[in-house]
Amino acid sequence: MVGLVLPLDYFRLVKLFKVILVAGVLISSVFAGATLTGFAGYADDARIIIQWNTTFEDDVAGFEIQRSTDGHNYLEIGFLNAQGQGSGYTFIDDSIIAKVSGRNYSYRLKIREISGDSQLSEVITIQSQLAVVNHTWGSLKALFK
Repeated sequence: MVGLVLPLDYFRLVKLFKVILVAGVLISSVFAGATLTGFAGYADDARIIIQWNTTFEDDVAGFEIQRSTDGHNYLEIGFLNAQGQGSGYTFIDDSIIAKVSGRNYSYRLKIREISGDSQLSEVITIQSQLAVVNHTWGSLKALFK
């Protein structure tokens, strides 16, 4: 029985490729001293929940949560202090603006370093689900009948 014989350089190339692949994945998710994983959000009743994890944090002061209604102009709606690598973060947007059903909201993080430098994360878009404003208006009208 004859086995497959591969040159030693083949195994070195495979190992080098794996190292490059892992480094590429880490570099693509590093923002201002933090490696983010799972940056996502969803609508839940009358609020929007934003969540993310970090696998690495180096000199990170915290995370500024920003929201946009048009995808271009962002406003700060909250700030969470850094908790250290391996932490999970949750931010709940329960402002009145996020309670209009069917509206798309864009969110991003501004990762602030202790030095004052910062960098923006990728943008996620979430569609709100509940029209609390309409329900409240209907309740007010019913009171005056």
